[in-house]
Amino acid sequence: MSHKPAKPVICFITGSAGDWGGASRVLYTNLRQLDRSRIEPILLLPRDGPIVPELQRLGLRYHIWGSPTEPGNRLAFLRALLRTVLLFRREKVRLVHFNNRPWRPAEALAARLLGIPILLHFHVVNEAVSPVIRWASGVVVVSEFVAQASLPPELPKHVVHNPVDLHRFDQGRPLREALGIARDKLVVSFVGQIRDIKGVQDFIAMARLIDDPALVFLIAGECRDPRTFAGAYSEDDLSTMIGGDARIRYIGYIDRVEDVYASSDIVVVPSRWQEPLGLIAIEAGACGKPVIATHVGGLPEIIEDGRTGYLVDAQSPATLAERVKFLIANPAQHAQMGAAARERIVRQFAAKPVAAFEEVLVRHAKPDAAR
Repeated sequence: MSHKPAKPVICFITGSAGDWGGASRVLYTNLRQLDRSRIEPILLLPRDGPIVPELQRLGLRYHIWGSPTEPGNRLAFLRALLRTVLLFRREKVRLVHFNNRPWRPAEALAARLLGIPILLHFHVVNEAVSPVIRWASGVVVVSEFVAQASLPPELPKHVVHNPVDLHRFDQGRPLREALGIARDKLVVSFVGQIRDIKGVQDFIAMARLIDDPALVFLIAGECRDPRTFAGAYSEDDLSTMIGGDARIRYIGYIDRVEDVYASSDIVVVPSRWQEPLGLIAIEAGACGKPVIATHVGGLPEIIEDGRTGYLVDAQSPATLAERVKFLIANPAQHAQMGAAARERIVRQFAAKPVAAFEEVLVRHAKPDAAR
């Protein structure tokens, strides 16, 4: 009798128990759409959190696994190692996926001792090489840029762009009425971390260069204390930069980010650092919004300059302003660009990366032993 291979059990080790932040959003978007006739996921969560009810609704198995254990605490580390070995054996795990660089040494060592392949997922450029990275059979990278810039060069890298949940971003509800924005206003938005590397200061400088009372500029994201978070801006910092311009409005952190896109006419991504890919640009494009972004990191892999948006030099508020003014003055070009952005995201960043991720998982999983 021929043996039919069982679908592999794949253990996803997560850094978050919520659908927030780029890495977490990407993982949970993938997990919602993976073909579970081909793989059986099991998740290790660091704590209870808001993702748990959804995992239960989706029928995805999980364990609240707790915080990482470092080797310096020998007894605790050995306990964590034994606990993980027992779990991997009981569940017949055939691949361990770390959603980012390997930050849980006990779990990585357990996989190593059992001969279970380790697959890493680099959401940012990796610049250090730990023993666990050398144990990995491969790594998923979110862009060609990350693949070329990450160490070690000999580690097999699979470029899988971040996917977007089209259904979620089709459900955006405009916030204009709640924010008191008149229908005749045009809205230009910044979405993301309120930090210097994200270029929010350039967004504000851009807005102040555009002398048009018909525009509203929204800033959505969480302000943090710069004394604790290097490079962050406080609300007072933003207020100083805004300089009393009532058109520029900080609206804080918005959980339903899709509502911000639904309220916007143009989205600006003025990053100063080398963005690994640029999830904001993908999400805005999914909502049919043209994106004006800086030519850094992986953003050129999303935006087709002049067709789905514009790419400009970093730290160039004047050029950002020129592009915004051009789109406002040319509504036909604005509409065409938004439609092209949506079409590109549907074609390249919806089902396609999920299928590619699934293929990498199956390829790296330990072969099924004959019964």
